[in-house]
Amino acid sequence: MSNITIKLKDGTTREFPHQPRAGGSWTNSLKHEGAFVVVIDEWEKRTYIPAADIAEIIETPDRGAW
Repeated sequence: MSNITIKLKDGTTREFPHQPRAGGSWTNSLKHEGAFVVVIDEWEKRTYIPAADIAEIIETPDRGAW
């Protein structure tokens, strides 16, 4: 389970917090598709962000009560 923060070159920040989903170990994930970074949430919703606009990506694991 991870929280994903994407800092854009224009100074804005996009946050994708981990939102628990019952029935398994669903989590946010990142992947790269051509000129885009894709954030996929626990419900398989995909957000495409142009890689050229991104300054930094921070992925923080959420260990819960471990």
